[in-house]
Amino acid sequence: MSSVSTIGVLGGMGPEATNRLCALITNLTPARTDQEHIPVITFNNSLIPPRVEAMNGEAQSPVPEMIRTAQVLEQAGADLLVMPCNLAHYFIKEVQSGVRVPILNMIEETINFAIEKYPGFRTAGLLASTPTINYGLYHDSFARHQRRIISPAAIEQESKVMLAIYGEQGIKSGYKTEPRALLTDAARQLVTEGAELIIAGCTEVSLVLERKSVPCPVIDPLEVIARVAIERAMSGDGSCERIAGPDNHALQQSPASLLHPQRGGEQDEQHLVDVG
Repeated sequence: MSSVSTIGVLGGMGPEATNRLCALITNLTPARTDQEHIPVITFNNSLIPPRVEAMNGEAQSPVPEMIRTAQVLEQAGADLLVMPCNLAHYFIKEVQSGVRVPILNMIEETINFAIEKYPGFRTAGLLASTPTINYGLYHDSFARHQRRIISPAAIEQESKVMLAIYGEQGIKSGYKTEPRALLTDAARQLVTEGAELIIAGCTEVSLVLERKSVPCPVIDPLEVIARVAIERAMSGDGSCERIAGPDNHALQQSPASLLHPQRGGEQDEQHLVDVG
């Protein structure tokens, strides 16, 4: 391939979702040889502070470490960046201000896909972390397109969705079976309340929710952004050109120096979510 851009994956939020995005990029690229695949640089940075706790005022802001991660990727040669974390998009403008390469917006691309693929739908069910819901990351964008988002009631949100993601036997701890059952129940309840499709609005949800278990289409933002990143990287149309960015001293440092700042969990089979 000629004029192929390099994809940078701003990862670590969480690490398994990062790995899945990289696998999707490989699996979905129309390549017959090694050389036909898209160059991908991944920084699976587990040092990024937890987003939920930061937004609740219980942890330091993740933005400085997210910017540093983006800068490492830029300096290493990435032409565009993707963040395999829905909640991280709350900080996307701040992170974008720290680099010159564009960061693709997974939430906006998911909305674009939903409208293009299912133009007649009016109500989508959202399975996401509580801050993603409370800060309206999907609600506001869908509202601009005259679509409605519904999410689980408060009790179900905590006892099913948040427990499935963050519980002691949740997805972030390496468990899958019980979280899958909890999220499937939550998705089915949203369908009974009028959801015409389900958005897996947390990358941990994407890791376990099975489309065959839900009686409506399930949209996986990870797969959506993987496809968009592939298209952008392969296009060679200048859409990945560097944008006006900061005159930032960190950008002048080597990737190696940025990689080493001062530093201040039952597994079972993974099931992928289809996008339609």
